[in-house]
Amino acid sequence: MRNLDTVTPQQVIDIVMTLPPERLLSVYDFALFVKGHPLPPAPETDIFGETQDEIRADEVRWAQQFAASRDELRAMAREAAAEYHAGLTQPMPATAEG
Repeated sequence: MRNLDTVTPQQVIDIVMTLPPERLLSVYDFALFVKGHPLPPAPETDIFGETQDEIRADEVRWAQQFAASRDELRAMAREAAAEYHAGLTQPMPATAEG
């Protein structure tokens, strides 16, 4: 399925132009249906009440925090790998809840 931003009116026209004449009535009926049933307005917030601008700002903050702590995260990963290879780790117990 394509995103609305990637479909142009010309692409739709090009597809319709390739259809056999007996399919044009179906396309016309469907276009009338779609025209008569507009989409509801997009919600201004997500399920947690955040706007798109707040979500984007949060993503920027996460990216900045991740970039700032990259060296620390790498050091922690190396330490964990060394402990694993030295046999100093134990498997996490699995439960029915996960």
